[in-house]
Amino acid sequence: MAEGLLLNGKIHDWTDVEITLGSGGTYKGITSINWSSRKDKSLQYAAGSAPHGIGYGHRSYTCDFTMTREAAEVFEKAANECTPPKDALDYAPFLITVAYANKKIETGSNTIGQAWNEMRSVELHDVDITDISESLDEGTQKIVRRYTAVVGKILFTK
Repeated sequence: MAEGLLLNGKIHDWTDVEITLGSGGTYKGITSINWSSRKDKSLQYAAGSAPHGIGYGHRSYTCDFTMTREAAEVFEKAANECTPPKDALDYAPFLITVAYANKKIETGSNTIGQAWNEMRSVELHDVDITDISESLDEGTQKIVRRYTAVVGKILFTK
């Protein structure tokens, strides 16, 4: 049974998460992924102590994802083959696609199946890695590498 991930309260398979580098290479093996959107906002003051409005700033997007060390080594192989060897901090901005089909209960048989006609995806465009770290916890059996990145834009499809 494939390891699942919870999106919108439904379970989805990890095999549906891919990283696509600008060179066209596609990589799998993400064990967790988080993304966020932010828009700077600040209160605007004039006379008196109460704010009179809100000032709006730029939008920004970030993500972080983890891979097992083995999957991370495959992911970074393209950079390591350069002279001199590099790591994922030197990759050009790339795309991460999280694609999934909703699980649904099949009427009559009470089994769970894929609703392929309801395919959805989240695309993280222009992902540029800013930080790489590794960790190993006492309760786990694998070393994971965490990547933190800035993102150019996030697109949701239905």
